[in-house]
Amino acid sequence: EDAVYFFVENVLPKIHAQLPDVCFYVIGSNMQEKMKTLAHKQVKIVGWVDQVEPEFAQRRVFVSYLRYGAGMKGKLGQALSLGLPVVTTTIGAEGMGLIAGETALIADDPEQFAEAVCRLYTDQGLWERLSQQGRDYIEQHFGETAVRDRLRNLLK
Repeated sequence: EDAVYFFVENVLPKIHAQLPDVCFYVIGSNMQEKMKTLAHKQVKIVGWVDQVEPEFAQRRVFVSYLRYGAGMKGKLGQALSLGLPVVTTTIGAEGMGLIAGETALIADDPEQFAEAVCRLYTDQGLWERLSQQGRDYIEQHFGETAVRDRLRNLLK
């Protein structure tokens, strides 16, 4: 929740200064009523969905402005696996081994984060490169073959 509130208050206005028609979609379960009050013309509170794939397929950029936390981030990995390019923070990227500019755009400062979102949103070549490289990265490191190989090595 912290990531969403911070993003809406501190980053989204900077994005709207460059891309005024961009909408921010919030997907997740068990949303508090306070979260639902963020809804307006450019913030769509979707809530829980059975499957995120159709939602992600309709989006241009996945944002994850995590300011604390640890480990793998499920939705972030899922977005990458589906070819939806990601902008996240250093904390969002940790635990996944993401590489700035190769598998995701990574920025911690609200101004730089907004700039990264705008760049990814408007630069088709960058979007296509990160879409493919993010998908490849997830497959190589977390896909079925990678997991099978790790299990084989553990069981030797």
